[in-house]
Amino acid sequence: MKRTLATILAADVAQYSTHMEAHEASTLAHLAELRERMDPIIAKHNGRIANTAGDSVIAVFESPVEAVEAAIEIQEAHKTYNTGVKEQERLRYRIGINIGDVTIQPNGDVLGAGVNIAARLESVAAPGGICVSENVFEQVDRKLPTTLTKLGEQYVKNLEKPIKVYAIGTGSNGAGRWLQASLVRMLKRPSTQLAIIGLAFAAVMLSLYLFMNIRTPDWATRGNERGQFKGLSKNEILAKFDLVTTGHFENSDYYIIRYWGGLTMDVLEELAEALGGHVVTINSAAENMYLFDLSLKQPGHWMVQDISDGSKQSSGPMIGFVQTPGSVEPDQGWHWLDGERVSFTNWDRGSPGNSKGHQDLAQFRARDANPVPYWDDIDDCQDSVIIEVPARP
Repeated sequence: MKRTLATILAADVAQYSTHMEAHEASTLAHLAELRERMDPIIAKHNGRIANTAGDSVIAVFESPVEAVEAAIEIQEAHKTYNTGVKEQERLRYRIGINIGDVTIQPNGDVLGAGVNIAARLESVAAPGGICVSENVFEQVDRKLPTTLTKLGEQYVKNLEKPIKVYAIGTGSNGAGRWLQASLVRMLKRPSTQLAIIGLAFAAVMLSLYLFMNIRTPDWATRGNERGQFKGLSKNEILAKFDLVTTGHFENSDYYIIRYWGGLTMDVLEELAEALGGHVVTINSAAENMYLFDLSLKQPGHWMVQDISDGSKQSSGPMIGFVQTPGSVEPDQGWHWLDGERVSFTNWDRGSPGNSKGHQDLAQFRARDANPVPYWDDIDDCQDSVIIEVPARP
């Protein structure tokens, strides 16, 4: 595996599951048309598609300028295509771009915090829009004929500090420069003192409006999409995710599914039920070690995260061990979601600790970048989950 600094472009279709439920055949046809336009644009700007799954695309660029140019051209091409599509069937990609450290896997896939942040930026973008991180903004500002609007700081899951987000417009800066020059000339006139006061007041009110109306990122609400797996076959469900690792131990089949966050435990339970099982229950050291080894079979189920003190920790898949609300902290009230009796636990040293409060979920987790088969308590669902499906006799 190779580590490198790269520009990551993450893209997916807004409300894709809703489109699939409403008109699956036309959605798949339109998606194919959009991808036929997207893929060559990425290649044209010296990008490489590292991973695709359903509607999502992860691409790698050496140059942030070329990544942004590609994103703008993609959105323009998709906008042109959509003019001939019924409004209710139009698919609109959201795109996020970030510069970050990534690990290139032997199969060409890329993993790491740089990819995670790009995916979160994509979820903040409006349908048909582009959002970039501050490090991308610094590289492309004044280099491209486009506007960049600061959306402010957005809190991103799994990062302790917020990131500064900028939205990219596809229009020329010419109109903006003309308007700016006109305002300067007007404000210099001695007779416009009252207008100055009025403009200042309007600016304050506009800033207040924008601050109060910054929309909640989709990843913050996507977990409330209940029923999204209803009526789908197992293959259709698994096709929604970009990484699924399967295995069998004793009397159960296992699916380790990477979903990039954004799903609550309630929705993960629905996912498990739709596959015919439940979020995993671990009853022995042998089963625990099997699942740990299975989680490492394919790269991508463990995410290395940077901590504020400069250290790193590695987060693995979620398991079905939860704490009853109101229980005595930190170690009382833990139980398996499927109701099985607790006969085995494998907490790491000092866990559960409830260090941040409300940490009532459990996952495989390590104190540094090296995965270990121990558990830790966590306050929110992370990026991967283990589903257990009892084998049919």
